[in-house]
Amino acid sequence: LPIYEVGLPQVIKPQPVITGTFTFVAEEPQNVVMILDKVDPVYISEARNAFNRYNREKFSGQKIDIAREAFDKDRNFLIFSKFPDANTAIVYADRLKKNAPSEISWLPANKYSFVIISDANLQVLKANKDLAGYIKLLNTKYPGKY
Repeated sequence: LPIYEVGLPQVIKPQPVITGTFTFVAEEPQNVVMILDKVDPVYISEARNAFNRYNREKFSGQKIDIAREAFDKDRNFLIFSKFPDANTAIVYADRLKKNAPSEISWLPANKYSFVIISDANLQVLKANKDLAGYIKLLNTKYPGKY
């Protein structure tokens, strides 16, 4: 009979999900991105202000920065940073999504969506503009969520 070593259990590190140029590692710090589609710049600024207020009221113990970035001619991002891992970012994004209709009631829900993304993937996304490819990656990891 073989003799097995008794010791600490091995920690199995989750494998990253890779599609095309994107690599998703759930344990890496993540940002939450609000994707705004064909929204006037004034409303984007107002949404940023509304979510800054929301964060001060609901997440006063956390430092959540919100940066605005143009993505392409039709879409802009509000980038909420930074969360220690994907699960923490998802919990925050789910709360944002749930509360957005009351926080930004003047902006129709079909004008925005939320995703999570690491800094590295955000840089790749800015370069290749393959938002559909990135969302496909997220849906590989979290089926049907994005």
